[in-house]
Amino acid sequence: MLTRLIGRKTLAACAGLLALSMSSAARAQDDVAPLPSLASPEIGSSAYDVLLDRLQATEARVRQLEEEKQSPVVWPTGDDEIIKRLTRVEQTVKSEKKFPTARLTGFAHLDGGWHNQDLVNRANLGDIQDGLGFRRARLQAVGNLTDDVKYSVEMDFATAGRPSFMDVWAEQTNLPLLGNLRIGHFRQATTMDALTSVRQLEFLERSTPFQAFDPFRRLGIMAYDKSDDGMWSWAYSGYKTGAFNNAPLGDTRFATDYGDNGGYSFATRLTHLLYYDKCTDGGYLLHIGGHYNYSRTTASLNNPVPFYQSTVIPEFFIGDPAGGGLTANDEPAFLNTGRLAARDFHFFGFQLAAQDGPAHIQAEYMGTSVNQIGNRAVYYDGAYVQAGYFLTGEHRTYNQMFGVFDKVTPHENFFGSGRRGHLCGLGAWEVTGRWSYVNLQDSDAVAIAVAAGPPPTPNAGRMHETTVGVNWYWNPNTKLQLCWMHCFLDTVNFGDSDCDIFAGRFAFEF
Repeated sequence: MLTRLIGRKTLAACAGLLALSMSSAARAQDDVAPLPSLASPEIGSSAYDVLLDRLQATEARVRQLEEEKQSPVVWPTGDDEIIKRLTRVEQTVKSEKKFPTARLTGFAHLDGGWHNQDLVNRANLGDIQDGLGFRRARLQAVGNLTDDVKYSVEMDFATAGRPSFMDVWAEQTNLPLLGNLRIGHFRQATTMDALTSVRQLEFLERSTPFQAFDPFRRLGIMAYDKSDDGMWSWAYSGYKTGAFNNAPLGDTRFATDYGDNGGYSFATRLTHLLYYDKCTDGGYLLHIGGHYNYSRTTASLNNPVPFYQSTVIPEFFIGDPAGGGLTANDEPAFLNTGRLAARDFHFFGFQLAAQDGPAHIQAEYMGTSVNQIGNRAVYYDGAYVQAGYFLTGEHRTYNQMFGVFDKVTPHENFFGSGRRGHLCGLGAWEVTGRWSYVNLQDSDAVAIAVAAGPPPTPNAGRMHETTVGVNWYWNPNTKLQLCWMHCFLDTVNFGDSDCDIFAGRFAFEF
């Protein structure tokens, strides 16, 4: 009895103190009777139970208040109409402020070259003059018209019409199934050599097989994309074959074509990376690929008979090849099939590329089958292998969308200024080599009789060309290139001959 009495008194005292400290919580409990007076020496059984219940309820309320204090305030989300309206306003403001965008870019290539011909080569091609001048000088505006529409307007001031059309197109991106859809004047979906930007060439020019067979820039439409992991890339295009520049090959330059007798082409390309090191941005990779191109030749008022013609110059020239009738008469055509009356032709090729840190290699085989009118089909082909090694340890980046080697960034710039004065680094040093071969000779080829062109026309045969060079990258946007080329020519008309070319380039871009 005494223990129970002491327990009740203690409980009463505790309850009283708790009630005083939590008076606000106690007042909220309107349905519970008021506490007995603290002056009461004893508490009955019923009062004891009431106090116990109220104590437990008060403790629960304290815990609830503490939890609510720690929990973050959650505001209404997308269901709130005001928030939705504010979001739409923000998106509209951003959209109106952002587009269209424009960024000016460009580059220039200042080239110089010296020729050394043997007697047979000079008798065959004439005395080739040395030269110094701008091979390319381009300005380009690129940007977005919307989030998903891009554009490019690029003109060259060193060749042809001065200026000449280069990459002038607009494209819709992120399309279902198609990926990216480009319309305008652009490089077609063909060789790895063609799709590598001239800003990133490790030699002064692309290979001789490219010159002989690739359609290059044409007016058309192209869809292209890559896989989610970047290991596959593909492209397919339709374009106007063209006969404006006397042959359905090479740049149209003026981005204009005419003729109502066919003249449409289709091209497709597929590449795959068997290995790609993401950590080094392609510092270690293995690339394979191939392309196919079908072209229907065309006729016009000036050229009533549809024809095929292929020409080859060395892997160096300034201005325009001789006979273009546009600017300078520099390099003559070393090989020339003459005009072959033809309905269509098939152009295909295979490519292989690899990179192992500072060392890289790239190779392609190209072949063309031409269906002559009234005569048997003829076959021409060519190939090249090129390689490079960075003495300073850099490597070429890789463009996974188009499946080509890309920009070089030196580990350190050649020269600059810092807080402590002038800084001098090595830049990036690369040694390069290439062998290329092209065959424009077929016994079944029958050339159309036309007025004589630049010497000699036609001039069927084969040519091997070897190149060794060194590239010095001062910084990511400036480089100096030096190379020596040896051309071994074997023609039907003149037999064997040789020509050496020593050439250099100073290039910068912005």
